[in-house]
Amino acid sequence: MEKNKILSKLNIDIRDYNNELEKILENKLFSYDVKNLLLSMLYKIENAYKDYETVKVEVPSKKEFIENILRIIKEKALKIFLVKSETPEAEELEKNELAYKIDKENGEITCFQNELVMLTALLKLDETEIQWEVPYDYIKEPLNALVNQGKIDAMVEVVRDFNGWSWDIVTKEIGDIEGNFLYQTLLLLNGRNSVNEKKHKKMVREIAKMAMQKYLSNKENSEYKKKFEEIKKEKQERLALFENKKDFLNQITEEKKEYTKQIEKIDKILNNNELLKQEYYGRNKKLPNKEKIFSVSYLVGILDKERVEYLEKIEECNKVILPKEFVDQKSKLEEETKFLNSVSDGIDKKDMIEIGQEFIENVISIVKKIKEENKNRLISWIYKIRYYRYLSISKNEKIKDIQELNEKFEELIKLVIKKAQELKIWDTFSEDKELTYQILKEVFDSKIIYLQNINIQCRYEDKNLYVEYYDDTVIESSLKIHIDSVKIKKKFKLFI
Repeated sequence: MEKNKILSKLNIDIRDYNNELEKILENKLFSYDVKNLLLSMLYKIENAYKDYETVKVEVPSKKEFIENILRIIKEKALKIFLVKSETPEAEELEKNELAYKIDKENGEITCFQNELVMLTALLKLDETEIQWEVPYDYIKEPLNALVNQGKIDAMVEVVRDFNGWSWDIVTKEIGDIEGNFLYQTLLLLNGRNSVNEKKHKKMVREIAKMAMQKYLSNKENSEYKKKFEEIKKEKQERLALFENKKDFLNQITEEKKEYTKQIEKIDKILNNNELLKQEYYGRNKKLPNKEKIFSVSYLVGILDKERVEYLEKIEECNKVILPKEFVDQKSKLEEETKFLNSVSDGIDKKDMIEIGQEFIENVISIVKKIKEENKNRLISWIYKIRYYRYLSISKNEKIKDIQELNEKFEELIKLVIKKAQELKIWDTFSEDKELTYQILKEVFDSKIIYLQNINIQCRYEDKNLYVEYYDDTVIESSLKIHIDSVKIKKKFKLFI
């Protein structure tokens, strides 16, 4: 017991999660193959988690991650069916280009026998609505879809890209490449516990716009697209009215008359039992079963609420014709109309590059403010910058491959090198700053999981500097630099 307390204080996870999962599975009517797959999935998570959290930084603790998976299996996964190749079930999934399907209402998962697919389906089963502070309500639905998929892609990395000894990004297995890039940008910049906070407003707004573009381009969201076009038309027409004050005042007068008419109608119904019954039956006749009003007294509450809403609308009409309020409302409407007009179907590469540029600018600002007392924050950012450079923006291209970002990345990496050497995190192995940059920029493209393991060996021959990068004692990569003369340490460990 005393040993367990010591290990717990040292933040060493001593729990037997395998045993905990087995106890949960004892109470589940899953097949033998399903139980084995879940145990194998858990083994892969545990085996790879240390590497996953080292490389990515912005992840939950291993304890939090696994407890969440166990909770989903225990509380939400009621039935799990494995699909075998060349069966009707497999053909149905393959026809729709799916590896799994879920029924949230009944807690059912149908999937192929694969740990990555199983983990993805479990996380999908647990999707919830995320609370965002957004300027316009119609942003919530597409942003919620993007972030939920982004969270899933971010969490399944532990099984998808790590195998316990290496980091290998399997781009083709990412559910939504563009969405993953946008979500990871917010995650790295704002932190795991504050992805939806108000920081970096401009970037959040751009990502919200791109989330809408993605959502509108999906054929499955035709109803949302119709609603979006209606909102866009309504706002444009409203702005046109603001442009002609006389027409605007006439419209406001008509709106007030209509609201007043509706209030009078409600008052008449509320003061006449026969009319109240007629309204009750009339409304229920038009409503689907699940939305029917279950009593006349409940209808009274609905009518009272509608009456208050009409009064509030009349108050808004009275307010908007005041000079200052008129100017403010017009300005807000112009801004919203501009936003709506900027939203198009689909995301292009230029949009992604702009997000990348803004990300780098924000990180430069953050790194500049890092002081001696919080130098571990700089180490975290070294890892996060390296991770960001490996984010895919398409099936064949990563953010580090974008030529338009080379200059910005160079500025950021030079700043990080300068800070790391000033704070005595990295060795100062040469007085030549440009040479230092050429050698150390390779660190940000390294696939060595623990950067603190990097050893660098230099050899100068015939006006060429040969640089070798070692993961402890195993060579990972090499670099050849043509240089007339050089003064440099022959061998050094990068991290002091």
